[in-house]
Amino acid sequence: METAQQVINDALQEILVQAAEQPIQTVDFQTARRYLNRMMAEVPFNGLGFTTITEPLEPVTVPDAALSGIISNLAKRMLTTYGVVLTAELMQSANDGLKEIRRLTVKVLPTRMPCTLPIGSGNEQENTFNNNHFYACPDDEIEAEQGGSILLESDTNG
Repeated sequence: METAQQVINDALQEILVQAAEQPIQTVDFQTARRYLNRMMAEVPFNGLGFTTITEPLEPVTVPDAALSGIISNLAKRMLTTYGVVLTAELMQSANDGLKEIRRLTVKVLPTRMPCTLPIGSGNEQENTFNNNHFYACPDDEIEAEQGGSILLESDTNG
């Protein structure tokens, strides 16, 4: 797991403000830390499990697959602070990283059709017991104890 200092150092190197062998100045760390904490509170970054950073040696609590996107997007956000022009490479890297972060944070759930929605012409099954032209309602079935379902029974005793 990477530390805040490593992530911030990499972001500063992306915009050519920091040399690899040079230690991060306190003012640069504090500035980048503010940018990082603000960015990680926004959508889509806020779904990564990030905890607010206060110290340089704190771990950055996100999946490893998101680190590259975080670094390039942090660098992109700090450009104006250091008077650096956005390059095509950084723009592409930030966009690619954002796609990966969205892939990690967005969960697509299967859709259940409402029972008021018609199935549609040509989608009916001719040889079924219940030839309903609408999707099934969840109230039409009762779940059994073992996860199966049974149909509602009508009262035959009169």
